[in-house]
Amino acid sequence: MNQIDFVELLNHSQLASHTEIAVYGTDSSSQFGQIWRPAGDGPYPAVMFLHGGCWSSAFDLRHARGFCQALAECGFLVWLPEYRRVGESGGGWPGTFFDVNEAARWFWATWGSQIDPDRCFLAGHSAGAHLALWLNGPQLGLASSVRDAAKPWRRVLALAPITDLERYSRGQASCQLMASALLASAESVRPDLLSPRPDQMVAGVTVFYSRLDAIVPPEQCLVFAAASGCELIEMPEAGHFDFVHSETTAGLAVINFLKGLSDGS
Repeated sequence: MNQIDFVELLNHSQLASHTEIAVYGTDSSSQFGQIWRPAGDGPYPAVMFLHGGCWSSAFDLRHARGFCQALAECGFLVWLPEYRRVGESGGGWPGTFFDVNEAARWFWATWGSQIDPDRCFLAGHSAGAHLALWLNGPQLGLASSVRDAAKPWRRVLALAPITDLERYSRGQASCQLMASALLASAESVRPDLLSPRPDQMVAGVTVFYSRLDAIVPPEQCLVFAAASGCELIEMPEAGHFDFVHSETTAGLAVINFLKGLSDGS
């Protein structure tokens, strides 16, 4: 299966269940998330997954639930946090960035004893992949008291990531306009501080991309990979949403890649 659309992805996730809901902050009703705890006793391999949706309050975590459930069925402890997005109070800069940082800190503080430190991964898709890469860097612009997500990840997976907000925001597609809104929310901050810095990645990075992606141009991935030296995996027939659908060729490739990292292969 290839080239699914957002509606297909959302429908695929509708019946996904989760183990529990957790709140990681008190500043917004969006500071919560869903957890999938696999069968058996820990410590578990773990994934924190940041969903996409153009940083917009029009899109929430629901469309990523099916993919997260598939990871849990493979034995991963999965944390899918919501975060403040553009269009809601506190969304944009710095709230969106603060929230993903706090969600990571909460995950380590609450579940750290149940996480295998050699098999802990950070992943994100599209705008969520932008935030994952940003979180894997120096997190410039935030106060030092809220920087640093407590512990390093063993690897970061960026699925169809938006890596350069300034370049991406020059277009007129709906997601590109949201990138402009995200940049506009940070008038007092240098725009480049909101994009991940390819030369300052902490954990190793693997980028999955497709040249057929109609939402994130492949240059966003290719330029970042060239500058960072990260691993780059092309899925030639994939559409933008295929990477987070557990029954597509690209989605299965991502799941198998994570399983391989977890198994040490």
